[in-house]
Amino acid sequence: MGEIIFVSGGISSGKSDFAERLCNNKKEKTLYIATSVPFDSEMKEKKRKHLEKRASKNWDILERYKDLYKVVKEIDKKYDIVLLDCLTMMVSNLIFHEEHDFDAKDIKESNKKAKMVKEEFEKLIDEIKKTNTSFVIVTNEIGLGGISENRLTRFFSQLCGEINQLFAAISNEAYLVVSGIAIKIK
Repeated sequence: MGEIIFVSGGISSGKSDFAERLCNNKKEKTLYIATSVPFDSEMKEKKRKHLEKRASKNWDILERYKDLYKVVKEIDKKYDIVLLDCLTMMVSNLIFHEEHDFDAKDIKESNKKAKMVKEEFEKLIDEIKKTNTSFVIVTNEIGLGGISENRLTRFFSQLCGEINQLFAAISNEAYLVVSGIAIKIK
């Protein structure tokens, strides 16, 4: 198994910049995996800026969030390091890949959705473990703000926390980025 570095932090904390510096320090063939799907003009502009910034690094870019585990074998043959940015967007996209009204559905239906999302990540972890490729995995630490009164937000926060724990557990190193400062936590 290649090295796995887990990078977590709040929104606009500097975690992606820190993760990029980790990849730049390696000076190897790099793949940037973007998991976002821009649904509005703000996200489209953010995506444009991210892609423009990374294009200057001569990295290959893959935009994908579903069935990512299926491409890991090919990644292992072509790349030394993969920057996966980010798990939180991947969770969000998987949740809403098919319509699901959390307020209208009962808890059993939401639990089925959570199980499907977790299985996607478990498959990804299993494939990553089989590679010799190093991975830098970025995510948002969203569970620090208290418990929401909104059912969807509680579901999302809980699920992201569980997914983050899975990846942190298999990582060789883990960092929490706060205000642009990375703190090594593992």
